[in-house]
Amino acid sequence: MPEATVRWVKATPVRLVRLSGDFDATSVEALVELFLERAPRAEERLVLDLTAARLVGAAASRVLVNHLGPGERRTVLVVATAAAERAAFVRASAPGPHVYTSVEAALAALPELPAGAAEALTRAHGADLTLDRFADLQQQVFGLRSKSRTREVIGMAQGILLERYGLRSPSAAFDLLRLASQHHNVPVRILSAEVVTTAPPPRERAWFPGLTGRDVNAAPDTGLFVDKALDAGDFKQVMRAVVFEAMTRTDADAVEVHLPHAVLGRTLILEGHSGLDATYRDGVAEVKDPLALPVLVHAKAQTVFVADLATDLNVGTSPMGRAALAAGSRALLGVPALADDRACVGVLTVHHRRPGRRLTDGQETALEALAGELAIWLSWYRRVVVLNALEYLHMRASQPG
Repeated sequence: MPEATVRWVKATPVRLVRLSGDFDATSVEALVELFLERAPRAEERLVLDLTAARLVGAAASRVLVNHLGPGERRTVLVVATAAAERAAFVRASAPGPHVYTSVEAALAALPELPAGAAEALTRAHGADLTLDRFADLQQQVFGLRSKSRTREVIGMAQGILLERYGLRSPSAAFDLLRLASQHHNVPVRILSAEVVTTAPPPRERAWFPGLTGRDVNAAPDTGLFVDKALDAGDFKQVMRAVVFEAMTRTDADAVEVHLPHAVLGRTLILEGHSGLDATYRDGVAEVKDPLALPVLVHAKAQTVFVADLATDLNVGTSPMGRAALAAGSRALLGVPALADDRACVGVLTVHHRRPGRRLTDGQETALEALAGELAIWLSWYRRVVVLNALEYLHMRASQPG
C-alpha cells in the first residue's frame, strides 16, 4: 500500500513529504495531485523523501521526474538511496531536482531554515514538536490507488475538452477543469463526470441559456441548513454537515456517505465519513460489489439493516463487510436518499459496535428525513452549482486567445 506523510515547520516555507511502500505510475499521478500540484505557495521548498519508497517500473520514475523537472517554480530536493532512482533524476535535463542521499543533507542545503527547524522536521515523534513551538501535521494518506481510478474519468474529460475547444495540451484542459472547480467549489472528479455525460454546448453560445444570474446561495429550504452558517454551494461543507447530522441523530459510532456517479456505472464513491479508520476508508473509497451494503441499498432503493456482520451470510461475507468487522463495527444500517422519482441518489450508512443495535423509531425516522434532505440538496446542487461550473468552464474556454 503506497502511503505518504507530510510534515512542515511553522513560518518556514519547507515541506517534507515522506513516501513509503510501492508506487506505480498511477499512484505517483495521484501523489502529484495530492501534494506536488497543490502546494500552498509557489516559493515553497519541497523535500521529497523516497528512502522508504519504491518506484515500481520505469513509468513511475518517468512520471515523477516529469513533474519535478524543468518548469517547476518551487525548489525541489529529492532524497533517494537507491542508485536507480538517483540516476533517473540525475538524467533529467536541468534544472531538475537536486538529489541527496539523506534528509539531513537536503535540509542542510537550505540555509534559510531557522535554528532547530531541521531537527523538528526529522524528529521521529511529531507530538513533541509543540514543545518547541513548531506546528506539525502528520497525515497518513490512504486511497491513492482508488483516487487514481477517478483519473480515468478526468482523463476522459480532458480529451473531450481538448477536442471541443482546440486546447494546446491535456494540462491546459486540466487547468481549465481545476479553474472551474475552484471557482464554484465543485470537485474536479464531479465536474469531469458532468463534462463526460452532459450533452455538448452549442458553439460559442451559452451552454445553459437562462442559467446565468441564478442565486447559487438560494439553498433548498430543508432542516439541513436551518440555523447553520453553511455554504450550500460548498460540496465538502455539506458532506461534513450531513455526516455530523447522521452521527447526532442516530448516536452512531461511525457514518459514511456514498454517492453514485453516472459515468462510473454501478460504482459508488465515498464522499463523507466520520469514525472510520484510514485502512477501512481506503477499502470503501469506491464500492461496486453487489453485496457491499451501500451497493445493495442503492440497487434496492430501500433501507437495509445488518444485525451482526459476524454472522451475516451476505453483507458480512463481502470485502466491505469483512473490513467493517475488522474495524470494530458489528451492526450496520443503510438508508437510501431518494429523489422525487424514487431513484436512489445516495446512501447513508451508520455503524454501531454493539451487535444487534437497532435505531429507535424516532432515530430511524430522523435518519430517513436526513437522507431526504440530502436528496433535495443533491438535486439543487447538480441543477444550479454544477451547471454554473460547466457554464463558467465553457465561457472561459470559448474566450479568444
